[in-house]
Amino acid sequence: MPTYVVTSTPQRLSKENKAAIASHITDIHCSVTGAPRYFVQILFNDVPSENYFLAGKILEEDNIYVHGHIREGRTTEAKQQIMADIMNAVASETGADPSCLQVYITDIPASQVAEFGSVVPEPGEEQAWEDAQSSAAKERMARLSA
Repeated sequence: MPTYVVTSTPQRLSKENKAAIASHITDIHCSVTGAPRYFVQILFNDVPSENYFLAGKILEEDNIYVHGHIREGRTTEAKQQIMADIMNAVASETGADPSCLQVYITDIPASQVAEFGSVVPEPGEEQAWEDAQSSAAKERMARLSA
């Protein structure tokens, strides 16, 4: 369920940067929340600078934007830890100054998300939910977690 969208200008993030950032975000989210790895997805958007505005002007500076959509029910402290850890990981991986990074977290009720063929569980109820899934869904979850 957690979906993190990383937006930057083309060529700002190399293939290696993207793979490392995806790994870091997955590790961060799972370590802070305890959610299964198979839930975490990371999408990268390369937006041409002429289509990327900041302060009402075409982006002419370094900027990397990360927007995480996560299940409602996480504490403020957990969300702030996720944001700080992502900011540090992205800055370290890319060499970007933290002042050029934006990290947002948006809560979404679990009841408004469906994955693997059913509505996702509330935080902490993942194992019972996983146990109730079809064999095809369980096999996919296992492949994704490997």
